[in-house]
Amino acid sequence: MYSLNDTICRFAIAAAASLMATMAAAQDAQPLQQPQTAASPVLTDCRQVLEGVQNRYNGYDSWRIVHMTITDETGAVKTRRIAAAHKNYGINRRLRSVVFDPEELQGVESYVHDNFEDGLADKVWVWLPSSETVVDVKSEDLSQRLYGSDLAVGEMLIRQARDYDCTMLGTGLYNGYPVYKVYVSPRNENEVIRLGLRDGEVWADTETFMPMYSSFNADAPNEQRVLETLDMRWVNGVFAPERYRVSTIKEGRVVSFSEFETEGETFNIGLPDRFFELEDLGSSESEFRNFRSASMSN
Repeated sequence: MYSLNDTICRFAIAAAASLMATMAAAQDAQPLQQPQTAASPVLTDCRQVLEGVQNRYNGYDSWRIVHMTITDETGAVKTRRIAAAHKNYGINRRLRSVVFDPEELQGVESYVHDNFEDGLADKVWVWLPSSETVVDVKSEDLSQRLYGSDLAVGEMLIRQARDYDCTMLGTGLYNGYPVYKVYVSPRNENEVIRLGLRDGEVWADTETFMPMYSSFNADAPNEQRVLETLDMRWVNGVFAPERYRVSTIKEGRVVSFSEFETEGETFNIGLPDRFFELEDLGSSESEFRNFRSASMSN
């Protein structure tokens, strides 16, 4: 390994390297922060933070109506109203949505396979009622905006920890909640194509790993995407935002933003498997578009 011929020097260097590695391991083994309660997760590196973010949806399903308000670069305001749901199958996640308003998008549906198993690629399909066809969305199209909002289609998918290098930036508070601050960078260009985003920061709640704030450099020059979660609360045992906002920033200036407000949000309600089958997408017999949670009044 070394080019030195002197055996003593080689052993001295090896011993010093071993000591430094031991010290580094000991340093890494220290908790990133002291646990808040006896049940608090104890993390020692940024990789564990990313894995916590990745796995936060495991084990339950969800449904909500989302009211979207989109302010574009000209200052014009558009609104959308959609129903969105998800369900986990093992470590894999499936998502379903349908547009109620506006009229020109009414009935458009999307269906997503967010896969974590090796060898299974993510898949996105869209039902277009005007042509009564299902469109198989290509991976390079996932960076397109979701129903015209600042949220990209690919950002609906969970980032997998293995696809990113990370560096701890420290801990802090965001809107009064303790967060881990992590710098991340995608390891391959496929991830950039999938999301349309490159490197950035993720601030995750230290107890639940909910991303409270993130800021990423977009693939477009001098453009960033910022996500803020607002009005956090517990619903059916899940820590979730009632509102969140996605902003597009160019050359340091917010040029457009989309606000999302949830209504009737519920978790762990046992949504039917048929809602998450491709054959149900756009079907006249589908009950998904008429489903409402018990917390909805109409």
